[in-house]
Amino acid sequence: MQRKPPTSSSFIPSPETLISPSAPPSKSFISDIGAHRLKPLFITGGTITALAYLSTIFAAHHVRRSPRLYAIKDPRWKKWLSALALVAGVAASVGCICLTIFDTKRFKGVHRTMLSTTFCGIAVSALATEGVYAEQMRRSTGFRELRK
Repeated sequence: MQRKPPTSSSFIPSPETLISPSAPPSKSFISDIGAHRLKPLFITGGTITALAYLSTIFAAHHVRRSPRLYAIKDPRWKKWLSALALVAGVAASVGCICLTIFDTKRFKGVHRTMLSTTFCGIAVSALATEGVYAEQMRRSTGFRELRK
């Protein structure tokens, strides 16, 4: 008995199978998977990610003012923007760690709050960092020997 080759219509699901009135659509979160069997690994990965992000933000703003490296004398408003970027980076890192701990299965409201905290902290930190370094993009730096 010969098998019929599949037609293109057999690969396309019908609208009835996509939208079923008996089963409401649900969103799949990565934390749903981590909430069950992989919770320790999920928390470890989130913590490593948060610490790597925080160390990157710290290095970008600390190296700029370190007297042993560049010792750039910035105006006061750039120092405040650097401090804002660091505080927002800490908030984003803490939010990322808490995001992995509070899963959507048991702590749905806290999870959404931590998700918002993480993304808002990253956005504020990125904007503040861009504000500190924007002037270097517009005019040349005094460290010509670094460009060689």
